[in-house]
Amino acid sequence: MTAKEALSYYAELALTFDKKLDRSKYVYTIHDNEKFREAFMDNPPQLQKVYWQEILQRAHWAGLSSLLRNLKWIDGVNTSIKENNFLSFTANLRCLIESCGDNFLSLRPVATTLADNHHNISNCLSGQMKEKTLFVSKELEEILIHFAYARKISKEEKEISGKFPKYQNAKPAAEYLKQLDNKVDNGPISELYSFLCQFSHPAALSIHYLFEQTDMDDSYEFTYLDNPDVKYINMILESYNDEIMNSIMFGFNTSLLTLKTLNLFDYVLTKTPIVDMIDLSELKTWKTITDKFKMKTK
Repeated sequence: MTAKEALSYYAELALTFDKKLDRSKYVYTIHDNEKFREAFMDNPPQLQKVYWQEILQRAHWAGLSSLLRNLKWIDGVNTSIKENNFLSFTANLRCLIESCGDNFLSLRPVATTLADNHHNISNCLSGQMKEKTLFVSKELEEILIHFAYARKISKEEKEISGKFPKYQNAKPAAEYLKQLDNKVDNGPISELYSFLCQFSHPAALSIHYLFEQTDMDDSYEFTYLDNPDVKYINMILESYNDEIMNSIMFGFNTSLLTLKTLNLFDYVLTKTPIVDMIDLSELKTWKTITDKFKMKTK
């Protein structure tokens, strides 16, 4: 499969989601921390149940919204290809890569963490956790809060409110790209991202792609090209085929793994049946997850 074929595949997936996914049935309820403690501190089993219901809701929120966000960027990329709009193509592809990097960096541990702890989580959801046992996951909680709420915090906010938790601070794009590049600084995906920025920002390349330059004896001649957009779109798709494919794969698989793992829990609110039509059987991570759910407790 080429990058162009992958983009078309996910564009079709976006249409399917728009037609078959009923978003209105997903309403997430998250308690205020103070109210949560007041309401459930004297009832540990109920506290555990509500805590894990909220964690699964946060995971579903992250998994589904990250998938829908990527599908919107995919739609933007494909529309720009159909309309032969190179500048729109570079802007949408750049944002798609950054979005995929955010998904991969932020949500990568979610599905496996849920699978590793599914017995205890299921016991909490059913109210069967022992009275004196408190089972929580601060790490998973912070990962999911970071995905939903992390942002660039201004100096003024810090002066007014004091120090913010680290997980509320947005990470720079370079960290997302490094993850996509297998933790290598300035790898090929980062190179592609930087190249796209030269067009999506008002830099020299964003106008020079329109021309053909001819070197004369004592001057340079600039001639407007006939439909340069098609030429440059195809050049990027062909020259950076692997980088685009890897970005899409990492970004989408992370979201899909999260949603498909949630489908394995007996909690109706976080089930998304439509994702089960997507076959991940060739993914080693998915096989590991399903094997863990099949294991019996000792």
